[in-house]
Amino acid sequence: MDHTLVWRPNYKRSFNASCLRTITAAVQRCEASTEAQVCVIAEHTLPYSYLRKRLAVRDRAVTLFGKHRVWDTEHNSGVLVYVNWVERAVEIVADRGIAHRVPQALWNEWAQHLRHAFAQKQFETGIVGVVDAMCPVFTAVLPRTGLQRGTVAHGNSVDDEPIVL
Repeated sequence: MDHTLVWRPNYKRSFNASCLRTITAAVQRCEASTEAQVCVIAEHTLPYSYLRKRLAVRDRAVTLFGKHRVWDTEHNSGVLVYVNWVERAVEIVADRGIAHRVPQALWNEWAQHLRHAFAQKQFETGIVGVVDAMCPVFTAVLPRTGLQRGTVAHGNSVDDEPIVL
């Protein structure tokens, strides 16, 4: 797809303040019962440097996983849900403390659900649906222990609010 011809205001309308609040609430609900840390990043298009080098969307997701320190959680349990609006591409990157505890088939299913939602232009419902689907699985494999959410030592090291680039 020609990334230079896509009109950015449509993207901003798709990820408006109401949408971001709804996604934030889903992330917070999930993290209340699990040690997993979920980060949602939505990006309009791949940066020019990625396009020029013909790098994949997965490469960008892995870069953002590191750049936004999703890997830097107490239990190595960060999960990045990355969506690229122009490409209608989705990547889920999970840190080693949770990746091996969840069957690969589930990671694939969640990514496929998001791709389908994006094809239908259901951005908010797709992301919230996937976060809600992840939550019981994360709670089963990595339940919340220790202090309650909201305390200083909670360990919420990944921002709950989606990052829109």
